[in-house]
Amino acid sequence: MPYTPFRSGLLALVLATAGSLAAAQPFQDPAFNTLYAADKLDELGQLARERLAQRADDDQAVLANALVALTSGDGKQREAAIRHAEACLQAKPAAAPCHYALGAVLGVHAMSQGMLKIVSNVGRVKHALEKAVELAPQWYIGRGALVEFYALAPSVVGGSETKAREVARAAPVPDHARVLEAGLAVKGDRFEQALALLAEVKPGKDAALDGDLRQWWLAAGAGLVGDGKHDAARAAFERLAREQPEYGAGPYGLGRLAFETGAYAESIKLYQQSAKLKGSDRLPLDYRMGLAQQALGRNDEARASYNRFIAGGRGAHRSLEDAKKRLAQLGGA
Repeated sequence: MPYTPFRSGLLALVLATAGSLAAAQPFQDPAFNTLYAADKLDELGQLARERLAQRADDDQAVLANALVALTSGDGKQREAAIRHAEACLQAKPAAAPCHYALGAVLGVHAMSQGMLKIVSNVGRVKHALEKAVELAPQWYIGRGALVEFYALAPSVVGGSETKAREVARAAPVPDHARVLEAGLAVKGDRFEQALALLAEVKPGKDAALDGDLRQWWLAAGAGLVGDGKHDAARAAFERLAREQPEYGAGPYGLGRLAFETGAYAESIKLYQQSAKLKGSDRLPLDYRMGLAQQALGRNDEARASYNRFIAGGRGAHRSLEDAKKRLAQLGGA
């Protein structure tokens, strides 16, 4: 199957799944819930820092700080989140949010630093995530991160899809089990299976589960695009846009499909629509916009889009390298 940056970027998943308490909002604290539901991550991080300055063992602030760090791509921010989680666990060793924060952020940070860091930290990551699930078995975020760990970790340190599936299916909330297993199906290129599982879950129950629904609908649709199953992909993206219209994932997926079918101008319109909606800052819109503009010969606009994408520094490594190569071919900045 030919390489598609869309599929690769979406499936380069880490332990950063933003989750929630079962049948509840992501946080026990309503102030954090309000900001999280509104996708105001900057304000969420600011409130977390203010609270942590007052109390190092504020597990809700530690959780908020970790979730923001996981989406930032900033190594120093991740290091600070790790220190906060460690300080919290010194005072509250039975705080599941702090175990999750330590395991998830340390895992992502190690992955960003290469194989040696992964190997040296994998035991600590595994212990922290397993402890979070042990302390709070109904907590979606903790179970989701542990599933990701088992799915991504090498077999020599205990990773396996079988174990990941066992942990996913053990979720006491049926919708949690369906979404977690759908994620595993996507990573195994079983896109139709993933969509069948996701079709049984309705959004609106909590913000974190909705976030995973978006991620897996988009990734499964991307896989279908890569497989040349354009009609099935269109149906997936259209349902995503219909069920979560305030988010940019649906139009983004449709834009990718339009690009793959040669409708470059249409793809740009869809990307522009996506850019006005929630979550668009975490999609590689500038890169994708640049590809479409370049395909139409609108090279000045393509250069500007590639420059914005590279300056942001948050895309998949392969996409960033491709953007740099294309920018050089177009004569640089």
